[in-house]
Amino acid sequence: MALVHHPVLNRFGETSTTAITSIDIHDFVRTCAFYDAGPVYIVHPADGMHALVADMTRYWQEGAGGARNPGRTESLAALRMARGLEDVLTGDTTWQLWYTSAQPPADARVVDVGELRSIPGKHLLVFGTGSGLDVKRLPTPNGWLSPVEGIGKVRHLSVRAALAIYLDRLCR
Repeated sequence: MALVHHPVLNRFGETSTTAITSIDIHDFVRTCAFYDAGPVYIVHPADGMHALVADMTRYWQEGAGGARNPGRTESLAALRMARGLEDVLTGDTTWQLWYTSAQPPADARVVDVGELRSIPGKHLLVFGTGSGLDVKRLPTPNGWLSPVEGIGKVRHLSVRAALAIYLDRLCR
């Protein structure tokens, strides 16, 4: 799994960068641990954000937080920081890249997340913050996951909720 904070779009459709929040980190790693999915990449270019994450995770992995909540320590072991999605892709693993969006491009290959079980290889599901991934500045994906369709008036889920839904569907 990858949670991308740059390059993403702002509400005006412009390239932007969003801040990493503690809830991003904790909810992403715990949800992935629940479904035995990992590693979990947090993608952000700024040194300050990397330092923030290091400080937060140190408390849970080496400090009093870890002694109080060993499960959090174990979950955070899957966390990896990257400055760009390209850095994730240049590692030792060959990933099939799958982007998520409430509105995939009209001409995109769109697959149901459950279909990934029958597609060989390692899959990297990529989630964007802000108003979604800035795909013009990202590597070309193998495809897009079909959007989560709700029945209410709201058309935008939190990225953490979308992650949980996709992982639950993938594991069924």
